[in-house]
Amino acid sequence: MPAMLAICRKLAIMAVSSFVLLVLAELAARLSEPGEFRWYDVSPYEKVENLPHVHRPRSQVQWDGTYYGINTRGWRGPEFAPTFAENEFRIIAIGDSTTFGKGVEENECWPRQLERVLQEKLGPSRKVMVANLGVNGYASRDYLEVLRTQALELKPHAVVVGFCLNDFPNVLAKVDKAVYQNQQNLRSKLSWDMRAQLGKLALFRWARATYYEINRDRDLQQVEAIARSVAQAQGENIDALGGERERLTEIVRLCREANAGLVTFLFPYESQVYLETPVEGPSQALGELSRSLDVKYLDISAEFRATAQATEPPTKLFIRGDRYHPNGRGYAIVARRVSEVLVDLGLGK
Repeated sequence: MPAMLAICRKLAIMAVSSFVLLVLAELAARLSEPGEFRWYDVSPYEKVENLPHVHRPRSQVQWDGTYYGINTRGWRGPEFAPTFAENEFRIIAIGDSTTFGKGVEENECWPRQLERVLQEKLGPSRKVMVANLGVNGYASRDYLEVLRTQALELKPHAVVVGFCLNDFPNVLAKVDKAVYQNQQNLRSKLSWDMRAQLGKLALFRWARATYYEINRDRDLQQVEAIARSVAQAQGENIDALGGERERLTEIVRLCREANAGLVTFLFPYESQVYLETPVEGPSQALGELSRSLDVKYLDISAEFRATAQATEPPTKLFIRGDRYHPNGRGYAIVARRVSEVLVDLGLGK
């Protein structure tokens, strides 16, 4: 009996020690994530009609590795209260998590960097105000609804729409899915519900990112090999964009009625930036569509590649363990290019 009690005591100590170590590891992982520290994740979303979800106004929570500081309008960032004075320059940023700024602090997302860059360019005589209407999980079908129901009442001088490659059918999205969501991938071994629950743990997010970093070079090589084998990789056209023409046409109409300038661009996947043979089809197709509607289109992919390849090793422009979301340096490229275009178009005068 004494021997059994000793064994039980050791097992209990090991169990408690393991639990304490896991708790400490979880806290360390949370401390390493950007933004204000929170002990646990709380969803920042609430359901509405006509959109997948919106941010709960005044949410100050941690969710999926990002701190959500949401204002009273339900947008990320400080309060947006225009006075409509003549010196105000109001800009609306619309998009998904790449516009919201998943994985970076609020001051690093491209709408907030754009506000700072433009304010410096235009000087104190103008008050630049950029509203970040990006929401994680949105797609191009939602951008029109956001413009119609939230943005136009602000009487914007400019609307900037940041499209993502998963917004419409394209060869790069298919290649990405084939590499990262195949049956051999670790992701496929876990159900969606299990991934959602595990994703609430910062330790799991850290382990997931680490797993990706370890396999990053191998995965990029697979993407490149598949992309080269797809004949349509460099030949997509407007017709491949499905319902984008209809939606973008309506966005153009609403912006013109509101006397607001419109700028579009397409966020690249990491593979587009670091592959020896980048897949240009989706960017070319969206650019062609935008230009056919007399909309200014920015080739952000080219800017990312030029910046990344200017150094050896290449500059990292995406957050750790992520194939889609830029880091602060990547968002700075977007802010700089958008600011240059807005000034060139004379929208800040």
